[in-house]
Amino acid sequence: MNPFGARQRKVLRWILGVLAAAVLLMQTVASAPQGHAGPLPLELTGSAVEFRTILLRDWVPEGVTEQTVTGFPRLRANLLLDSVLLVPGYVALLVFFTLAFGPAEGRPWRQWLCVPAVAAGLLDIAENSMTGRALDDLMQSSLVDATVADVTLASRLKWALLGIALMVLAWRVWAAAPAPWRALPAAACTVAALVLMAGAAWVSIPVIVAGMVALAIGLGALAWRAWR
Repeated sequence: MNPFGARQRKVLRWILGVLAAAVLLMQTVASAPQGHAGPLPLELTGSAVEFRTILLRDWVPEGVTEQTVTGFPRLRANLLLDSVLLVPGYVALLVFFTLAFGPAEGRPWRQWLCVPAVAAGLLDIAENSMTGRALDDLMQSSLVDATVADVTLASRLKWALLGIALMVLAWRVWAAAPAPWRALPAAACTVAALVLMAGAAWVSIPVIVAGMVALAIGLGALAWRAWR
């Protein structure tokens, strides 16, 4: 039996629609020209030199020289779409399921369960803004290691908080979801939480990507079951 009502499923459809639009736009009009994964490598670099190297490798269109490249519009569009569509979408999805399987309304700590997800989203937006500022500094030949280090710190904190948010969600799903629902999403969210926190600690892109895959499986399983 589906524990979600028609109104809840309508809200879920809107959230999933926003996420689908964000992913589609970021993979088409705002994708990296050289076909790499996106701005994640830029956001986890350790120095201004590495930032510049990755930027030129991933975001300069084929046939354009370093001397003639201007603005990096695709990267800026990617960061903008992330901030206005993807971040609100995934935060809303986490909050939706956390509250859906959370304690009964009126409990004083009910809303506090959503704090890690909201904090991760705010840090994600800050990270995008800081990446744009680093790009501006690079274009003006004034980028320094400290600026890049701030971006990396914001990124690591974001992934760590997202891991905590997923751990909270896994706990609530296991505690409150119907028995046929809970095994796969709870396990996937737990794995995603642990892997993302490890990736943040080790500053490892492959580990973070693996965590994102587990995240997609966990939230996707919840969304599929709620949709039915």
